[in-house]
Amino acid sequence: MLSKFKYNSILLLTGVLVLYSWFIPTAQAQVNINIQLPEIKHENYYLARYYGDKFQMVDTATISADTSIRFNSTEAYPEGIYLLVDASKNRLLEFLVADDQTFSLYVPNETGQMITCEGSKNSCLFIDQMNVTNDIYQKINQLDDNEQDKQTKDSLFRSLKDYQKQIINEHPESFVAKIIAAMQEIEVPDSISSDQRKAYYYYKSNFWNNLDLSDDRFLRSPLIINKIKQYFEQLVPQQADSISKEIDFIINLTADNMSVRDYLIWYFTDQYQNPKIMGLDKVFVHIADNYFAKYEIANTTPSIKQKILERADQLRRLTLGSLAPDLWLVDTSDAFVSFKSIESQYLVLFFWDQECGVCKKELNVLKDLYQNQDKNFEVYAIAANADFEGWKNYIKNNNLNWVNVNGMKSMTPDFHDLYDIYGTPVIYVLDSERKIIAKRIKAEQIPLVIEHDRTFSKADDQD
Repeated sequence: MLSKFKYNSILLLTGVLVLYSWFIPTAQAQVNINIQLPEIKHENYYLARYYGDKFQMVDTATISADTSIRFNSTEAYPEGIYLLVDASKNRLLEFLVADDQTFSLYVPNETGQMITCEGSKNSCLFIDQMNVTNDIYQKINQLDDNEQDKQTKDSLFRSLKDYQKQIINEHPESFVAKIIAAMQEIEVPDSISSDQRKAYYYYKSNFWNNLDLSDDRFLRSPLIINKIKQYFEQLVPQQADSISKEIDFIINLTADNMSVRDYLIWYFTDQYQNPKIMGLDKVFVHIADNYFAKYEIANTTPSIKQKILERADQLRRLTLGSLAPDLWLVDTSDAFVSFKSIESQYLVLFFWDQECGVCKKELNVLKDLYQNQDKNFEVYAIAANADFEGWKNYIKNNNLNWVNVNGMKSMTPDFHDLYDIYGTPVIYVLDSERKIIAKRIKAEQIPLVIEHDRTFSKADDQD
Protein backbone atom coordinates (compact mmCIF):
# COMPACT_ATOMS: atom_id res chain seq x y z
CA MET A 1 0.00 0.00 0.00
CA LEU A 2 2.81 2.42 0.86
CA SER A 3 5.33 1.03 -1.60
CA LYS A 4 7.13 3.13 -4.23
CA PHE A 5 4.54 5.08 -6.18
CA LYS A 6 4.58 5.14 -9.99
CA TYR A 7 3.18 8.52 -10.87
CA ASN A 8 3.38 8.01 -14.58
CA SER A 9 0.72 5.30 -14.34
CA ILE A 10 -1.62 7.05 -11.93
CA LEU A 11 -5.07 8.42 -12.50
CA LEU A 12 -7.38 9.79 -9.88
CA LEU A 13 -10.98 9.92 -8.84
CA THR A 14 -13.72 12.45 -8.17
CA GLY A 15 -17.28 12.83 -7.58
CA VAL A 16 -20.34 14.42 -6.21
CA LEU A 17 -23.51 14.61 -8.09
CA VAL A 18 -25.91 17.33 -7.00
CA LEU A 19 -29.39 16.72 -8.27
CA TYR A 20 -31.67 19.65 -8.99
CA SER A 21 -35.40 19.57 -9.35
CA TRP A 22 -38.05 22.21 -9.66
CA PHE A 23 -40.39 20.10 -7.57
CA ILE A 24 -38.27 18.58 -4.76
CA PRO A 25 -35.50 19.93 -2.51
CA THR A 26 -31.95 19.69 -3.80
CA ALA A 27 -30.26 16.42 -2.79
CA GLN A 28 -27.25 17.09 -0.59
CA ALA A 29 -24.01 15.81 -2.11
CA GLN A 30 -22.11 13.46 0.20
CA VAL A 31 -19.25 12.57 -2.13
CA ASN A 32 -17.28 15.00 -4.24
CA ILE A 33 -13.94 13.55 -5.22
CA ASN A 34 -12.08 15.31 -7.97
CA ILE A 35 -8.81 14.02 -9.40
CA GLN A 36 -6.80 16.12 -11.81
CA LEU A 37 -4.67 14.06 -14.20
CA PRO A 38 -1.85 15.00 -16.56
CA GLU A 39 -3.85 13.35 -19.33
CA ILE A 40 -6.73 10.98 -19.91
CA LYS A 41 -5.53 7.69 -21.40
CA HIS A 42 -8.65 5.55 -21.12
CA GLU A 43 -12.33 5.88 -21.86
CA ASN A 44 -13.35 4.51 -18.48
CA TYR A 45 -12.01 4.68 -14.95
CA TYR A 46 -13.51 3.05 -11.90
CA LEU A 47 -13.57 3.42 -8.17
CA ALA A 48 -12.87 0.27 -6.21
CA ARG A 49 -12.21 -0.51 -2.57
CA TYR A 50 -10.50 -3.24 -0.63
CA TYR A 51 -12.64 -5.90 0.96
CA GLY A 52 -10.30 -8.18 2.84
CA ASP A 53 -8.18 -9.95 0.23
CA LYS A 54 -10.51 -8.97 -2.62
CA PHE A 55 -11.76 -5.80 -4.28
CA GLN A 56 -15.23 -4.39 -4.74
CA MET A 57 -16.12 -2.19 -7.68
CA VAL A 58 -17.93 0.87 -6.35
CA ASP A 59 -18.51 3.47 -9.04
CA THR A 60 -17.71 4.66 -12.55
CA ALA A 61 -15.96 7.97 -13.03
CA THR A 62 -17.30 11.00 -14.82
CA ILE A 63 -14.55 12.27 -17.12
CA SER A 64 -14.25 15.98 -17.87
CA ALA A 65 -12.53 17.54 -20.85
CA ASP A 66 -10.11 19.30 -18.51
CA THR A 67 -8.49 15.92 -17.59
CA SER A 68 -10.46 15.61 -14.38
CA ILE A 69 -11.98 12.40 -13.11
CA ARG A 70 -14.91 12.79 -10.76
CA PHE A 71 -16.85 10.52 -8.47
CA ASN A 72 -20.15 11.90 -7.22
CA SER A 73 -22.78 10.44 -4.95
CA THR A 74 -25.57 11.65 -2.74
CA GLU A 75 -24.79 8.76 -0.38
CA ALA A 76 -21.49 8.66 1.48
CA TYR A 77 -19.11 5.79 0.82
CA PRO A 78 -18.09 3.57 3.74
CA GLU A 79 -14.74 4.78 5.05
CA GLY A 80 -11.64 2.91 3.96
CA ILE A 81 -8.86 2.73 1.41
CA TYR A 82 -10.10 3.11 -2.15
CA LEU A 83 -8.42 2.59 -5.48
CA LEU A 84 -8.53 4.11 -8.92
CA VAL A 85 -8.51 1.41 -11.59
CA ASP A 86 -8.51 1.64 -15.36
CA ALA A 87 -10.58 -0.25 -17.92
CA SER A 88 -8.22 -3.24 -17.64
CA LYS A 89 -8.74 -3.26 -13.85
CA ASN A 90 -5.14 -2.18 -13.25
CA ARG A 91 -4.73 -0.55 -9.85
CA LEU A 92 -3.40 2.95 -10.40
CA LEU A 93 -3.74 4.77 -7.10
CA GLU A 94 -4.71 4.25 -3.48
CA PHE A 95 -6.26 6.98 -1.37
CA LEU A 96 -8.28 7.30 1.79
CA VAL A 97 -11.99 8.04 1.84
CA ALA A 98 -12.72 9.29 5.34
CA ASP A 99 -15.66 11.06 6.96
CA ASP A 100 -15.27 14.22 4.85
CA GLN A 101 -15.62 12.96 1.29
CA THR A 102 -15.09 16.25 -0.52
CA PHE A 103 -11.50 16.60 -1.71
CA SER A 104 -9.34 17.10 -4.79
CA LEU A 105 -6.15 15.33 -5.80
CA TYR A 106 -3.68 16.73 -8.30
CA VAL A 107 -1.28 14.33 -10.00
CA PRO A 108 1.97 15.88 -11.27
CA ASN A 109 3.25 15.56 -14.82
CA GLU A 110 6.67 14.26 -13.86
CA THR A 111 7.70 11.12 -12.03
CA GLY A 112 9.01 11.77 -8.54
CA GLN A 113 6.91 14.85 -7.88
CA MET A 114 4.38 14.72 -5.10
CA ILE A 115 0.63 14.47 -5.39
CA THR A 116 -1.15 17.42 -3.81
CA CYS A 117 -4.44 17.26 -1.97
CA GLU A 118 -7.05 19.84 -1.02
CA GLY A 119 -10.13 19.40 1.09
CA SER A 120 -10.69 16.52 3.50
CA LYS A 121 -8.21 16.74 6.36
CA ASN A 122 -7.86 12.98 6.77
CA SER A 123 -7.73 12.17 3.05
CA CYS A 124 -4.99 14.78 2.60
CA LEU A 125 -3.11 13.47 5.65
CA PHE A 126 -3.09 10.05 4.02
CA ILE A 127 -1.69 11.51 0.78
CA ASP A 128 0.93 13.50 2.73
CA GLN A 129 2.23 10.43 4.55
CA MET A 130 2.21 8.48 1.30
CA ASN A 131 4.28 11.23 -0.36
CA VAL A 132 6.79 11.23 2.47
CA THR A 133 7.03 7.43 2.53
CA ASN A 134 7.51 7.21 -1.22
CA ASP A 135 10.17 9.94 -1.15
CA ILE A 136 12.14 8.16 1.57
CA TYR A 137 11.95 4.80 -0.16
CA GLN A 138 13.05 6.34 -3.45
CA LYS A 139 16.12 7.67 -1.68
CA ILE A 140 16.79 4.32 -0.01
CA ASN A 141 16.50 2.44 -3.29
CA GLN A 142 19.17 4.67 -4.84
CA LEU A 143 21.74 3.72 -2.20
CA ASP A 144 24.27 0.89 -2.34
CA ASP A 145 25.21 -1.66 0.32
CA ASN A 146 28.49 -0.11 1.41
CA GLU A 147 28.92 0.89 5.04
CA GLN A 148 28.31 4.59 4.50
CA ASP A 149 25.12 4.01 2.53
CA LYS A 150 23.91 1.52 5.13
CA GLN A 151 24.20 4.23 7.76
CA THR A 152 22.30 6.61 5.50
CA LYS A 153 19.57 3.99 5.03
CA ASP A 154 19.30 3.53 8.79
CA SER A 155 18.98 7.28 9.20
CA LEU A 156 16.24 7.44 6.57
CA PHE A 157 14.33 4.58 8.17
CA ARG A 158 14.55 6.33 11.54
CA SER A 159 13.27 9.55 10.04
CA LEU A 160 10.30 7.69 8.54
CA LYS A 161 9.57 6.01 11.85
CA ASP A 162 9.74 9.36 13.67
CA TYR A 163 7.40 10.89 11.10
CA GLN A 164 4.90 8.07 11.55
CA LYS A 165 5.03 8.42 15.34
CA GLN A 166 4.37 12.13 14.93
CA ILE A 167 1.17 11.41 12.96
CA ILE A 168 0.03 8.90 15.59
CA ASN A 169 0.68 11.39 18.41
CA GLU A 170 -0.82 14.44 16.70
CA HIS A 171 -3.83 12.72 15.08
CA PRO A 172 -4.56 9.78 17.43
CA GLU A 173 -8.25 9.47 16.49
CA SER A 174 -7.71 9.57 12.73
CA PHE A 175 -7.96 6.43 10.64
CA VAL A 176 -4.61 7.37 9.09
CA ALA A 177 -2.98 7.07 12.52
CA LYS A 178 -4.70 3.73 13.08
CA ILE A 179 -3.48 2.44 9.72
CA ILE A 180 0.10 3.47 10.48
CA ALA A 181 -0.08 1.96 13.97
CA ALA A 182 -1.45 -1.32 12.59
CA MET A 183 1.53 -1.56 10.24
CA GLN A 184 4.12 -1.28 13.01
CA GLU A 185 6.02 -4.39 14.01
CA ILE A 186 5.80 -5.50 17.64
CA GLU A 187 9.10 -4.66 19.34
CA VAL A 188 10.30 -7.37 21.71
CA PRO A 189 12.04 -5.91 24.79
CA ASP A 190 15.81 -6.34 24.84
CA SER A 191 15.53 -8.06 28.22
CA ILE A 192 13.84 -11.12 26.67
CA SER A 193 14.92 -10.92 23.02
CA SER A 194 17.63 -13.56 23.50
CA ASP A 195 15.14 -16.05 24.98
CA GLN A 196 13.42 -17.50 21.93
CA ARG A 197 10.47 -18.90 23.86
CA LYS A 198 9.77 -15.72 25.82
CA ALA A 199 10.26 -13.57 22.72
CA TYR A 200 7.75 -15.71 20.80
CA TYR A 201 5.08 -15.51 23.48
CA TYR A 202 5.59 -11.78 23.93
CA TYR A 203 5.33 -11.16 20.19
CA LYS A 204 2.26 -13.38 19.84
CA SER A 205 0.42 -12.01 22.88
CA ASN A 206 0.93 -8.43 21.68
CA PHE A 207 0.37 -9.08 17.99
CA TRP A 208 -3.11 -7.51 17.87
CA ASN A 209 -2.38 -4.52 20.09
CA ASN A 210 -2.33 -2.03 17.22
CA LEU A 211 -5.15 -3.29 15.03
CA ASP A 212 -8.69 -2.88 16.28
CA LEU A 213 -10.68 -5.79 14.86
CA SER A 214 -13.91 -4.16 15.97
CA ASP A 215 -13.31 -1.32 13.48
CA ASP A 216 -14.88 -2.38 10.18
CA ARG A 217 -12.94 0.30 8.30
CA PHE A 218 -10.02 -2.13 8.37
CA LEU A 219 -12.09 -4.50 6.21
CA ARG A 220 -11.74 -1.89 3.49
CA SER A 221 -7.96 -2.08 3.62
CA PRO A 222 -5.44 -4.87 2.99
CA LEU A 223 -4.36 -4.87 6.63
CA ILE A 224 -6.75 -7.33 8.27
CA ILE A 225 -6.14 -10.16 5.86
CA ASN A 226 -2.38 -9.62 5.82
CA LYS A 227 -2.26 -9.71 9.61
CA ILE A 228 -4.54 -12.76 9.78
CA LYS A 229 -2.33 -14.67 7.35
CA GLN A 230 0.84 -13.72 9.21
CA TYR A 231 -0.64 -14.71 12.56
CA PHE A 232 -2.03 -18.09 11.50
CA GLU A 233 0.85 -19.06 9.22
CA GLN A 234 3.75 -17.97 11.43
CA LEU A 235 2.55 -17.92 15.04
CA VAL A 236 -0.19 -20.55 15.41
CA PRO A 237 0.76 -24.26 15.58
CA GLN A 238 -0.71 -26.08 12.59
CA GLN A 239 -2.89 -28.35 14.68
CA ALA A 240 -6.66 -28.40 14.53
CA ASP A 241 -7.29 -27.72 18.23
CA SER A 242 -4.77 -24.86 18.32
CA ILE A 243 -6.21 -23.24 15.21
CA SER A 244 -9.79 -23.58 16.48
CA LYS A 245 -8.82 -21.93 19.77
CA GLU A 246 -7.16 -19.03 17.94
CA ILE A 247 -10.14 -18.55 15.64
CA ASP A 248 -12.36 -18.17 18.71
CA PHE A 249 -9.87 -15.66 20.12
CA ILE A 250 -9.87 -13.62 16.90
CA ILE A 251 -13.65 -13.65 16.55
CA ASN A 252 -13.92 -12.45 20.15
CA LEU A 253 -11.70 -9.46 19.27
CA THR A 254 -14.30 -8.25 16.76
CA ALA A 255 -16.44 -7.32 19.79
CA ASP A 256 -19.65 -8.28 17.98
CA ASN A 257 -18.96 -6.04 15.00
CA MET A 258 -20.96 -8.31 12.74
CA SER A 259 -19.40 -7.05 9.51
CA VAL A 260 -15.91 -8.05 10.61
CA ARG A 261 -17.08 -11.13 12.48
CA ASP A 262 -19.00 -12.56 9.55
CA TYR A 263 -16.24 -11.74 7.07
CA LEU A 264 -13.70 -13.60 9.20
CA ILE A 265 -16.02 -16.56 9.76
CA TRP A 266 -16.43 -16.95 6.02
CA TYR A 267 -12.69 -16.46 5.48
CA PHE A 268 -11.83 -19.25 7.94
CA THR A 269 -14.56 -21.45 6.49
CA ASP A 270 -12.99 -21.11 3.06
CA GLN A 271 -9.54 -21.89 4.45
CA TYR A 272 -10.49 -25.08 6.27
CA GLN A 273 -13.31 -26.72 4.35
CA ASN A 274 -10.69 -28.30 2.07
CA PRO A 275 -7.43 -27.71 3.97
CA LYS A 276 -4.01 -28.40 2.49
CA ILE A 277 -2.81 -29.97 5.74
CA MET A 278 -4.29 -33.32 6.71
CA GLY A 279 -6.54 -33.22 9.72
CA LEU A 280 -7.37 -29.53 9.66
CA ASP A 281 -10.88 -30.22 8.36
CA LYS A 282 -11.65 -30.59 12.06
CA VAL A 283 -11.40 -26.79 12.17
CA PHE A 284 -14.26 -26.58 9.66
CA VAL A 285 -16.37 -28.74 11.96
CA HIS A 286 -15.54 -26.41 14.85
CA ILE A 287 -16.59 -23.35 12.82
CA ALA A 288 -19.86 -24.97 11.77
CA ASP A 289 -20.71 -26.05 15.32
CA ASN A 290 -19.75 -22.81 17.06
CA TYR A 291 -20.81 -20.16 14.55
CA PHE A 292 -23.09 -21.30 11.74
CA ALA A 293 -25.15 -23.43 14.13
CA LYS A 294 -25.50 -20.62 16.69
CA TYR A 295 -25.57 -17.30 14.82
CA GLU A 296 -27.09 -15.68 11.79
CA ILE A 297 -24.07 -15.22 9.52
CA ALA A 298 -24.20 -12.76 6.61
CA ASN A 299 -24.67 -14.25 3.14
CA THR A 300 -25.96 -17.50 4.63
CA THR A 301 -29.32 -18.63 3.31
CA PRO A 302 -31.15 -21.48 5.10
CA SER A 303 -30.06 -23.89 2.37
CA ILE A 304 -26.40 -22.81 2.61
CA LYS A 305 -26.51 -23.16 6.39
CA GLN A 306 -28.01 -26.63 6.06
CA LYS A 307 -25.30 -27.71 3.62
CA ILE A 308 -22.55 -26.41 5.91
CA LEU A 309 -23.96 -28.25 8.91
CA GLU A 310 -24.48 -31.44 6.90
CA ARG A 311 -20.93 -31.21 5.60
CA ALA A 312 -19.65 -30.78 9.15
CA ASP A 313 -21.56 -33.88 10.26
CA GLN A 314 -20.03 -35.84 7.40
CA LEU A 315 -16.49 -34.74 8.24
CA ARG A 316 -17.01 -35.12 11.99
CA ARG A 317 -16.88 -38.90 11.83
CA LEU A 318 -13.76 -38.78 9.65
CA THR A 319 -11.56 -36.52 11.74
CA LEU A 320 -8.17 -37.89 12.77
CA GLY A 321 -8.49 -40.02 15.90
CA SER A 322 -12.11 -40.96 15.16
CA LEU A 323 -13.20 -44.58 14.97
CA ALA A 324 -13.50 -45.46 11.28
CA PRO A 325 -17.10 -46.22 10.16
CA ASP A 326 -17.55 -49.93 9.61
CA LEU A 327 -17.98 -51.37 6.12
CA TRP A 328 -19.59 -54.67 5.21
CA LEU A 329 -18.89 -55.18 1.51
CA VAL A 330 -18.96 -58.13 -0.82
CA ASP A 331 -15.67 -59.89 -1.68
CA THR A 332 -14.75 -61.81 -4.86
CA SER A 333 -16.61 -64.90 -3.58
CA ASP A 334 -19.79 -62.87 -3.02
CA ALA A 335 -19.43 -63.06 0.78
CA PHE A 336 -19.79 -59.93 2.90
CA VAL A 337 -16.64 -58.96 4.78
CA SER A 338 -16.11 -56.28 7.43
CA PHE A 339 -12.66 -54.74 7.75
CA LYS A 340 -13.04 -55.10 11.51
CA SER A 341 -12.63 -58.85 11.08
CA ILE A 342 -9.10 -58.33 9.73
CA GLU A 343 -6.32 -58.83 12.26
CA SER A 344 -3.38 -56.50 11.70
CA GLN A 345 -1.62 -53.73 13.57
CA TYR A 346 -2.46 -51.23 10.82
CA LEU A 347 -5.07 -51.30 8.08
CA VAL A 348 -5.07 -49.43 4.77
CA LEU A 349 -8.44 -48.65 3.21
CA PHE A 350 -7.83 -48.21 -0.51
CA PHE A 351 -10.75 -46.84 -2.55
CA TRP A 352 -10.09 -47.41 -6.23
CA ASP A 353 -11.47 -48.14 -9.70
CA GLN A 354 -9.87 -50.59 -12.12
CA GLU A 355 -10.56 -48.19 -14.99
CA CYS A 356 -8.86 -45.24 -13.26
CA GLY A 357 -5.35 -44.48 -14.54
CA VAL A 358 -4.21 -42.70 -11.38
CA CYS A 359 -5.60 -45.58 -9.30
CA LYS A 360 -3.42 -48.03 -11.22
CA LYS A 361 -0.29 -45.98 -10.48
CA GLU A 362 -1.10 -45.82 -6.78
CA LEU A 363 -2.01 -49.49 -6.86
CA ASN A 364 1.45 -50.41 -8.16
CA VAL A 365 3.12 -48.43 -5.36
CA LEU A 366 0.82 -49.96 -2.75
CA LYS A 367 1.42 -53.45 -4.10
CA ASP A 368 5.18 -53.01 -3.90
CA LEU A 369 4.95 -51.74 -0.30
CA TYR A 370 2.62 -54.59 0.64
CA GLN A 371 4.86 -57.29 -0.78
CA ASN A 372 8.02 -55.90 0.81
CA GLN A 373 6.67 -55.08 4.27
CA ASP A 374 7.19 -56.99 7.50
CA LYS A 375 3.49 -57.56 8.15
CA ASN A 376 3.04 -53.98 9.28
CA PHE A 377 -0.29 -53.48 7.58
CA GLU A 378 -3.11 -55.22 5.77
CA VAL A 379 -5.11 -53.78 2.88
CA TYR A 380 -8.88 -53.63 2.55
CA ALA A 381 -9.31 -52.50 -1.07
CA ILE A 382 -12.74 -51.09 -1.94
CA ALA A 383 -13.67 -51.07 -5.62
CA ALA A 384 -15.91 -48.24 -6.80
CA ASN A 385 -16.91 -49.88 -10.08
CA ALA A 386 -20.04 -51.98 -10.70
CA ASP A 387 -18.31 -54.04 -13.41
CA PHE A 388 -17.79 -57.04 -11.15
CA GLU A 389 -16.27 -59.29 -13.81
CA GLY A 390 -13.82 -56.62 -14.90
CA TRP A 391 -12.93 -56.02 -11.24
CA LYS A 392 -12.35 -59.72 -10.53
CA ASN A 393 -10.28 -60.17 -13.67
CA TYR A 394 -8.08 -57.20 -12.77
CA ILE A 395 -7.48 -58.63 -9.30
CA LYS A 396 -6.56 -62.03 -10.74
CA ASN A 397 -4.34 -60.70 -13.52
CA ASN A 398 -2.43 -58.41 -11.14
CA ASN A 399 -2.14 -60.82 -8.21
CA LEU A 400 -3.76 -58.53 -5.67
CA ASN A 401 -3.64 -60.85 -2.68
CA TRP A 402 -5.02 -58.58 0.02
CA VAL A 403 -8.69 -58.32 1.03
CA ASN A 404 -10.63 -57.18 -2.04
CA VAL A 405 -14.23 -55.99 -1.75
CA ASN A 406 -16.64 -54.12 -4.00
CA GLY A 407 -18.45 -51.10 -2.61
CA MET A 408 -21.36 -51.49 -5.02
CA LYS A 409 -22.82 -54.29 -2.86
CA SER A 410 -23.08 -53.33 0.78
CA MET A 411 -24.74 -54.14 4.10
CA THR A 412 -23.69 -50.75 5.47
CA PRO A 413 -24.53 -47.22 4.25
CA ASP A 414 -23.06 -46.02 0.96
CA PHE A 415 -19.27 -45.84 1.29
CA HIS A 416 -19.26 -42.63 -0.76
CA ASP A 417 -21.14 -40.87 2.06
CA LEU A 418 -19.42 -42.69 4.91
CA TYR A 419 -15.92 -41.85 3.72
CA ASP A 420 -16.52 -38.71 1.70
CA ILE A 421 -15.46 -40.38 -1.53
CA TYR A 422 -16.06 -38.06 -4.48
CA GLY A 423 -13.21 -39.41 -6.61
CA THR A 424 -10.59 -42.15 -6.64
CA PRO A 425 -8.04 -43.14 -5.50
CA VAL A 426 -8.41 -42.35 -1.79
CA ILE A 427 -6.36 -43.88 1.01
CA TYR A 428 -7.16 -44.03 4.74
CA VAL A 429 -4.81 -45.55 7.32
CA LEU A 430 -6.26 -47.05 10.52
CA ASP A 431 -4.43 -48.10 13.68
CA SER A 432 -4.96 -51.28 15.71
CA GLU A 433 -8.12 -49.86 17.26
CA ARG A 434 -9.31 -48.92 13.78
CA LYS A 435 -9.07 -45.24 14.46
CA ILE A 436 -8.17 -42.96 11.55
CA ILE A 437 -4.53 -41.85 11.77
CA ALA A 438 -4.17 -40.60 8.18
CA LYS A 439 -6.37 -39.92 5.18
CA ARG A 440 -6.16 -38.80 1.58
CA ILE A 441 -2.45 -39.50 1.37
CA LYS A 442 -0.25 -41.02 -1.33
CA ALA A 443 0.58 -44.71 -1.11
CA GLU A 444 4.26 -43.88 -0.73
CA GLN A 445 3.46 -42.01 2.50
CA ILE A 446 2.01 -45.05 4.27
CA PRO A 447 5.34 -46.22 5.84
CA LEU A 448 5.99 -42.70 7.16
CA VAL A 449 2.52 -42.56 8.73
CA ILE A 450 2.99 -45.90 10.41
CA GLU A 451 6.46 -45.01 11.68
CA HIS A 452 5.20 -41.69 13.01
CA ASP A 453 2.30 -43.37 14.81
CA ARG A 454 4.60 -45.99 16.35
CA THR A 455 7.00 -43.31 17.58
CA PHE A 456 4.28 -41.31 19.27
CA SER A 457 2.62 -44.45 20.66
CA LYS A 458 5.89 -45.43 22.35
CA ALA A 459 6.26 -41.92 23.74
CA ASP A 460 2.74 -42.09 25.17
CA ASP A 461 3.48 -45.49 26.75
CA GLN A 462 6.61 -44.11 28.42
CA ASP A 463 4.67 -41.16 29.83
